[in-house]
Amino acid sequence: MNKDLILKLESKEKFVIEETPKVSIIVPVYNVENYLIDCLDSLINQTLKEIEIILINDGSTDNSLKIINLYAQYDSRIKIIDQENKGPSSARNRGLDVSQGEFISFIDSDDWIDNDFIEKLYLSALNNNCDIATATIIRKRRFAQKYRMHYTNEKIFENLDEKLAICNVPNCCYPVNKIYRKNFIKNFKFTENAYFEDMLWLPEVLKQSNKLITVPNTNYYYRVNNNSIVKKIPSTKKQNDSYNAKKYILKFFEENNLYLNKKQKTITKKIKFFFNIPILKIKEYENVEISYLLGFLPISKKNIDNHFKFKKLKKMFFYRELDSHIYLNIFGIHFGFKKKKNFNYKETEEYGLNKEKRTPQLIISLTTFPARINVVHKAINTLLRQTLKPDKLILWLAESQFPKKENELPQNLLKLKDFGLEIKWCEDLRSYKKLVPSLREYPNDIIVTADDDLYYQEDWLESLYNEYLKNPKNIYTRRACGVIKIKDYFKILPHYSNNNYSARFSNQLMGGAGTLYPPNSLHKDVLNINKIMSLIPTYDDIYFWAMAVANNTKIGLVKNKDLNFYNIENSQENALCKINGESSNMNDKEAFSIIFKAYPEIIEKLSS
Repeated sequence: MNKDLILKLESKEKFVIEETPKVSIIVPVYNVENYLIDCLDSLINQTLKEIEIILINDGSTDNSLKIINLYAQYDSRIKIIDQENKGPSSARNRGLDVSQGEFISFIDSDDWIDNDFIEKLYLSALNNNCDIATATIIRKRRFAQKYRMHYTNEKIFENLDEKLAICNVPNCCYPVNKIYRKNFIKNFKFTENAYFEDMLWLPEVLKQSNKLITVPNTNYYYRVNNNSIVKKIPSTKKQNDSYNAKKYILKFFEENNLYLNKKQKTITKKIKFFFNIPILKIKEYENVEISYLLGFLPISKKNIDNHFKFKKLKKMFFYRELDSHIYLNIFGIHFGFKKKKNFNYKETEEYGLNKEKRTPQLIISLTTFPARINVVHKAINTLLRQTLKPDKLILWLAESQFPKKENELPQNLLKLKDFGLEIKWCEDLRSYKKLVPSLREYPNDIIVTADDDLYYQEDWLESLYNEYLKNPKNIYTRRACGVIKIKDYFKILPHYSNNNYSARFSNQLMGGAGTLYPPNSLHKDVLNINKIMSLIPTYDDIYFWAMAVANNTKIGLVKNKDLNFYNIENSQENALCKINGESSNMNDKEAFSIIFKAYPEIIEKLSS
């Protein structure tokens, strides 16, 4: 190996840096002789030549030191520091102390980078005055690879929540795949003598940075090394360090008023092994400690504040209520039951619209068709009795379905015009009529869609509008499915529970129960009728969701006070979804496939 390596190094162009290097690359090295050459080759072949490569040998006992000494003989940009084994944090801190570059990059010695990685990140950070530049990171296994972060556009982020999200913190607290301005980063030292030091380091660095920029078309390759420290069975210290690091994350997010979901808030406190098999996992969530046999079967719990109170779980099943249904999960077997509950329906007796000027306007928009024209007045009555009054309430009808227009509409519907209802006419766009005509006529106003077969609670509109006021950039819905990526395909999850209400691209809105669309929240193709009808003419909710994600708009869920959805009596026999399904040659899985093919950027957003 040495002869071939020497010949390879002798053939390389020699570089002598006579001025301050532009970037210092810091690489802790510890027992990685099988992977080190890939790493070093990627560094000495960088297109940006004005670099220094600081290799800290952290007490290696294999041939790692010999390899880096050999490289240093043929490349004067390499600096070697030899120290006792103190861990990667100590090595990185030592590298920071001696670095001279304008920018700093951390590379792990069993990973590698594209040849233009340093140059692209350096120029992006320099030209845009950013403290941090970050690139795509690809996790490499022996026979497979996967994006951990994937950036397809150069974009600058200044808000903390956006910087954390684009770096996938806390799931991926990587100090690698980035470069940092030296004057900014020099005072941020890694916690030494601790595992999971990355989690203790990166969040505060992102918080204090002025701007972060994503850099497309260059990659960091993270090798899954089964012999690495973090892959071994965790010792007591490693488990304690992991627990403390995750507690730090919880505290950081709480202090900065940032959202974590239940999974992220649930941290493993201890794992007990029997012949390398995890027998018992002790997890902690919101001050409650739960013990799981074999990692999934709950057998006991206790309140952390009261260590003397220890209660066995009497029932080993999970229960939740959602939409008018009860769901049970008993040892992985799912059961669902529909609840019977009546709605206290009353007809409106007063004018149901807002009488004061509001900008932008708040408009409720819905549609119906001949099979439902005799019951739609019940839904509209409940929409006119809202605690928060809309500025307009519009019922869109297709002229072709009602050729005599109002002369063939029932009186119980027409009389609601006196209480604020507007009836407008348009072409037959099927279920798309509930939103598209209103978007065309009121592009700068807030549109809230409703269905024609539901009774709506009196605080329905208020709950949507209050969420909008908190963050006017997001779409908000009362009901959604989840769209998640599993390996190389996407799965549609059942209706989300109300614990998962943060705004995200993967919330596939279901508009009938109520969805609020802020002005300009949807992609321009939402008004392209020809494209709609050529793609998925009978799946409006999927298309509206796609238009949101394609427009970089996230969808948040409203935390409903009343989980019951109340269907109007005798309204389901001719449900439009059934009619659409019977007249369509596709199912919802095929509809998603068509959307992903037409808008591949949606896949990139979901994958990241």
